[in-house]
Amino acid sequence: MQDISNRTDVENLVKTFYENVHQDPLLASIFEMPAEEWKRHLTRAVNFWENWLFDTGSYTGGMMWAHAQANMAHGLTTERFEHWLSHWFSTVDSLFVGENATFVKNKALEIGQIMNSKFNNKPSTL
Repeated sequence: MQDISNRTDVENLVKTFYENVHQDPLLASIFEMPAEEWKRHLTRAVNFWENWLFDTGSYTGGMMWAHAQANMAHGLTTERFEHWLSHWFSTVDSLFVGENATFVKNKALEIGQIMNSKFNNKPSTL
């Protein structure tokens, strides 16, 4: 296995991750949306991770607002954050190994901890 080295790798990671999430009864409903909205979501997710990894400037805007909306609609509980992270970690580990793979796992954990703390009004246990 190789490390995440370009946008194509990021696209593969994000696509594979969401294929897994869509099969998960605990998470699938959170990501149900019209096709055009889904396409925008995937592009933003790829841009987000590509920007963190390679400083491309491809991601603009913030992510908190969209996640706050998802929290209001679905309740992003600690259980859901932990489940999301387990999918992310297992997807990364199934496809890649290396510094960038470790980075995206650590960054997802950091983001999950921050969001969980904000949405569940308690210190994160993630």
